[in-house]
Amino acid sequence: MPTSVPRPGRRRATAALTVLASAAALALPSATAHAAGPQRAGADAPSAPSGTPPTAYVDVAVATVWTGPDSPRPVDAPALTDPVHPDAWQRAMTGEQQKELVSEGLTQTQVQYGRPVYVLEKKDGWSKVALPDQASPKNPLGYPGWIPDAQLTRNAHYGAVSAHRPFALVDKHLKTQLYDDPQLRSENLRIGVNTRLPVLGRTGKAVRVDTPDQGPKWLSAGEVSLHRRESDIPRPSGDDLVRFAKKFLGLPYLWGGRSGFGVDCSGLTSTVYQAQGIELPRDADAQALHAGGRKVAKDDLAPGDLLFYAHDSGTGAIYHVALYVGDDKMIEAHDLKPVRISRARFDADYWGAMRYLP
Repeated sequence: MPTSVPRPGRRRATAALTVLASAAALALPSATAHAAGPQRAGADAPSAPSGTPPTAYVDVAVATVWTGPDSPRPVDAPALTDPVHPDAWQRAMTGEQQKELVSEGLTQTQVQYGRPVYVLEKKDGWSKVALPDQASPKNPLGYPGWIPDAQLTRNAHYGAVSAHRPFALVDKHLKTQLYDDPQLRSENLRIGVNTRLPVLGRTGKAVRVDTPDQGPKWLSAGEVSLHRRESDIPRPSGDDLVRFAKKFLGLPYLWGGRSGFGVDCSGLTSTVYQAQGIELPRDADAQALHAGGRKVAKDDLAPGDLLFYAHDSGTGAIYHVALYVGDDKMIEAHDLKPVRISRARFDADYWGAMRYLP
């Protein structure tokens, strides 16, 4: 995506539960412990510069960040509510309405459940925000745009827990389920890949996490990986990046999409890298110019490299990015089609490739 275009009440488990050795290795509390305050370094939340605006947290499965409060159309109503209905929203749009998201630049990006946003301005039931975990030259505080107030919450306690606890990263499937109980029987909220929630404890098959709006809930231990902080996510190989990217095959294209419900080209690549512990800017042009990468010759391509395409025979504005698989193939979200493996295109629009691994 180029820069030039954008509940239920709380229930708390009280039964005595066994904490596994794997949880102890992360120094996780028992599953019945309550997160009362700082105990250890946590998810490496971006430190706020002096004078940073107030912080809110996303309290829907995925919040779409709009170009302005007047951007949504009647068909976009399912994307504006709490709870949100991302699958129904995409089914409701015709092909022409999908294209209009692009041609009119109606949406900018998306942000997952529980993530922090800086509130820059409020207007008529909307908040102008910056996303600290999505870098962009558009704003030094993070990617900017507008989110309905209904999809945000202020929760200082959740913020403190997030800053000082290990976190559960949704990284085994594109979507997973939050539950009300440790037996994983009472379904609560369906959340997407790359969601991070602070860990309060775990049992043999479930991880107890805090949420921004409902208090403690549960995730299947087999659906997440646990980390003390962002820097503890194992450094991936190129093959690791490819394997992770293949989880997205068949996922619908969505302009501005950056979740397990839909992605655009740079939403795919930035999510794949971030879930593997490497921060890249949100948009394709900023990824290509990212200081953490280096340009790679076509005959030196390796799995995990990113391929970029630009207007004016590769000399103009970058408009597309794909992830190189190997054997002259790439994974891409392009032309409003689901994520797929394509032949790598080395045509006139090919700008070059970047590598972000050692």
